[in-house]
Amino acid sequence: MSRTEKTQPFRIRLWDGTLHRLAVHDHRDGICDLPTTIQGDLEQVEHKDGLMARWSCHWEFQYTGTNTCCCPLCHDADGLRDERRAERHRNRRDLAELLKRTRHGWRELD
Repeated sequence: MSRTEKTQPFRIRLWDGTLHRLAVHDHRDGICDLPTTIQGDLEQVEHKDGLMARWSCHWEFQYTGTNTCCCPLCHDADGLRDERRAERHRNRRDLAELLKRTRHGWRELD
């Protein structure tokens, strides 16, 4: 697998600034156990068998329009490409038709 930013693990992208994160605090037991380093965050997840307990402070993903997954299933890269291409062709065709009408109408004004 290539070593690009889009293929980095989710937690790494939260910490390196690629994705935005938000601190979620829950101080039911009176202490704040929000991890301050990526190592602390990874240890907290490992300690809880990959699942975050509801009673602990943690970092949460804040959606800003950035897609989190790079797989073609999530992005539908082929389908989107074809759709964008068809839309470009429609726009060009419509613009050409509009220009023809404008030029024709402009000549009639003289």
